[in-house]
Order: sequence, then C-alpha cells, then structure tokens
Amino acid sequence: MRKITKIYIHHSALPRDKGIDEIRELHIGRGFDDIGYHFVIDQDGKVWAGRPIDEEGAHVKSDNKESIGICVCGNCEEEPPLKSQIEALEELVLDLCEKLGKLQILGHLDYPDSDTQCPGNYLYQHLSKLRNKVNAL
Repeated sequence: MRKITKIYIHHSALPRDKGIDEIRELHIGRGFDDIGYHFVIDQDGKVWAGRPIDEEGAHVKSDNKESIGICVCGNCEEEPPLKSQIEALEELVLDLCEKLGKLQILGHLDYPDSDTQCPGNYLYQHLSKLRNKVNAL
C-alpha cells in the first residue's frame, strides 16, 4: 500500500446527473489510463469506486503521489451539493481516516499551483466542518 497523507475534494463541474461513466470518459479522452479520482459521489449520494486507492490518482497535478481524490458530481460553483452527497462525503472521509489514520482534508484549490475554483464555493464551505470531524477522531 502506498503512503497516503491527504484527501483532495473535487466537484465534477458537470451537470449533477452526469456520473462516474461520463467522468471516466472525459479523463480517458484527456489521455489518462482511467478515471483520475478514487471515489465519485453521485447525485443520490451513492459512492462509486474509481481508481483503487493503492494506485496513484490523476486529480491534482503534481500532488497525486500521497493523496486520494474524491469527486462530488455537480457544479458546486453554481449550485450547492445535495444533502445526500454531503452525508456520503462525510461518511467516506471519516471511514478512510479511521482505516488510514487522520488525513489532511483539502479542496483542489488548496494546492498552491492550482488554477481552479474546484471544488466550488458551495462544496468548499463544508470542508471546515469535515476537517473538524476528522480532528475529533
């Protein structure tokens, strides 16, 4: 198992009803081997497995080696994530931290060289609450 120290949260920036298959197709079209994220949370709050977590992702340029990528479907710069998506995200992150140890929780935009608003303001607002829950473990 590779060393994992952080989780990056993303939004798909696609319509909320576009899920893992559409994201995978876009990523492969960009030349990736597979979907870049390790997990995708659809509009119903269902968590889909992307890349296995023991494989390096392709979700934050130059910072994939020790990170896990989680994507919430939807454009969270234009509309808030659904309650089901937030609940699924919290459950997934807490489960990962219980299994792997406390991990740093970041939005894609937190990476210093990123030129993005990902995961969108509406989703980013939830990350401080999520960090507090991780710190309370």
